[in-house]
Amino acid sequence: MPKETFFNLDDAKKERLFEALSFEFSKKSFDDSAISVIIDRAGIPRGSFYQYFEDKLDCYLYFVGQIQDEQNDLYLTVLERKQGNLFEATKEFFKLGITDVLEGSHSAFYQTMIEAHDFRLQRSLGHGRIHQLILSLYEQTDFSLLKIESFDEFRDLVSFLLNIFFKSIGSYFHKRKSKESVTVSEVQASCLKMLSWLQNGVSK
Repeated sequence: MPKETFFNLDDAKKERLFEALSFEFSKKSFDDSAISVIIDRAGIPRGSFYQYFEDKLDCYLYFVGQIQDEQNDLYLTVLERKQGNLFEATKEFFKLGITDVLEGSHSAFYQTMIEAHDFRLQRSLGHGRIHQLILSLYEQTDFSLLKIESFDEFRDLVSFLLNIFFKSIGSYFHKRKSKESVTVSEVQASCLKMLSWLQNGVSK
């Protein structure tokens, strides 16, 4: 987590530093990325970097956490718009989220992260953000529409939903790396089909 000095920066400096992190981590794996590139692009001395972050992993996890928060906020906003209907909200979130991840401003980062298996580093974030997302979804969900009897069951359901989302994204980038033809709409359709299996079953 960034140090207090970082949070005391004005918004312009935070944005410039965030852009520098995005630039470097979108082009290189975590192992290949360099603090020297980040500080040069952000226009800060190396000493200032260590006033803001403990090390490279610290700033990487900050960057990833900010992106995760954007996705989490999107999910919660859609659920509110769908009046607590979790599956209807998830359908829309899958469409919007997949488009954002595969074609949005951070798509290059997602591709680099998945190809380099850097998503494993995110375990260092702990389960705080995911747990908070599940809690917030739980508070906003209309349970009259679900066969859910406990928070543990709800947590398992959301885990299934998120696994569908991330599996679909990973499949897209792996196919692209293998030069296979795949479109965003195809990924969305596949994701929604798996969601339908979970919601309605696969038996005829």
